[in-house]
Amino acid sequence: MAEDKLSLKTKLFYASGDIYGGGAFNIINFFYAIFLTDVVGLKMQYIAPILLIGKIWDAVTDPLMGLISDNTRTKWGRRRPYFLAGTFLIFISFFILWYPVSFPTQVGKFVYALVAYLIFTTVFTMVMTPYSALGAELTLDYHERTSLNSFRLAFSIGSGLVCAVLPMLIVNAFDDIRTGYIVMAIVFGLIFSLPWIGVFLYTKEREEFSQEKKSFNFFELFFEPFKIKSFRLLIFMYLFAYLAIDVVSTVFAYYTKYYLGNETVLPIALGTLFIAEILFIPVYGAIAKKTSKNISYIIGAIVWCIAGVALFTLPPDVSTFQVVLMAGIIGAGISAVAVMPHAMFGDVTDVAELVVGKREEGTLSGLMTFIRKVASGLAVAGVTFSMGLAGFVNPVDGVEFAQPPSFLFALRFIISFVPLILMTLGIIAAIRYPLVSRDHKKLIKYLEDKRKGLPISPELEKEILELQKKLV
Repeated sequence: MAEDKLSLKTKLFYASGDIYGGGAFNIINFFYAIFLTDVVGLKMQYIAPILLIGKIWDAVTDPLMGLISDNTRTKWGRRRPYFLAGTFLIFISFFILWYPVSFPTQVGKFVYALVAYLIFTTVFTMVMTPYSALGAELTLDYHERTSLNSFRLAFSIGSGLVCAVLPMLIVNAFDDIRTGYIVMAIVFGLIFSLPWIGVFLYTKEREEFSQEKKSFNFFELFFEPFKIKSFRLLIFMYLFAYLAIDVVSTVFAYYTKYYLGNETVLPIALGTLFIAEILFIPVYGAIAKKTSKNISYIIGAIVWCIAGVALFTLPPDVSTFQVVLMAGIIGAGISAVAVMPHAMFGDVTDVAELVVGKREEGTLSGLMTFIRKVASGLAVAGVTFSMGLAGFVNPVDGVEFAQPPSFLFALRFIISFVPLILMTLGIIAAIRYPLVSRDHKKLIKYLEDKRKGLPISPELEKEILELQKKLV
């Protein structure tokens, strides 16, 4: 339908919001642990609890924020007011996260880092949960959603590229590393916060989805959506993909520094990985249009699995070219498994409307993110803890020590085979995912006619009944 075709301006301004969504946690995943140990002076054993507690808190607030967003009623709509508030709060929360405090005790440093991380994750949830929900509401067209999310992921991955390469260049440009981190925090605080002015001004909510308020029901919020087969399978695809991404992000710097013994290759490899992600987005978009979104996901997951096996075989004295090549292949795989679950989310909300009779993008978005973040917190804490058990030796006063073989083997296993296992599970879920473009068009026709009170043809009613059995 014509009203479901989005302008380029709308797509670009909406997608710019994921500069924050795609970049902020990249900086944290790659550099926050090193900042806490080497600048703040926090001992390694305190890192895992901060990340675990922060992720769980972040996860708990996500479905609650989805509910709050679904029930918000203002003259600007139910999602957009949070974008306006985020313009200021994003900057403040990101700055305090990287402020190099100098408390005399480990407890003081731990408490500050934990509180700063909790504030950051709360603001992130306040903005990103309504943002994800809005994406499903801007258009109901199957292919327009793929296009919109391709724009979004392009901004996200582009931000990820900048956030992987630029932060340490800024930090290292200053003689005082503490000053460098402060400047880095200011620069990226502005980069993350300012686009939300445009998101607020140039996106428009659909009025037909903003009428019904929803009361809080714990069982309905956390368990009812899992009765929908399409939603369960999407959760698995999304979860396994982003767990693999989180794991690789956590250990990549350690892998290049301690196994390869070449810190300088890190920004080059990360840059290549993110560039490959961006370049392959239209490729997987085209595949999804010709086949289906789950097929694109499966192809990307297979590419990553092949690269993971090859990565394990690399010797420590591998050339920079080989490392960059592996990073590029991994990026080509990540491109599909990162973008397709977001593109499929809007389709699943249509299935949910068929089942429950109302739109619940905010609730579903919050629940998806809740599950991902709890699992991510456990996974990242587990990886950090495992590296400690494997014998990681902390630098002391800037002096680094040789790492034991057990730690080096753990690095290789985590970066290679943990993603392979997760992607295999993701492929199984994608194979079973039932919704394709042809069926989605019928579903949209049925839902639109029903919203407008138009008569439903017996033929369409029968087709939807059969479709519901497959999707639910």
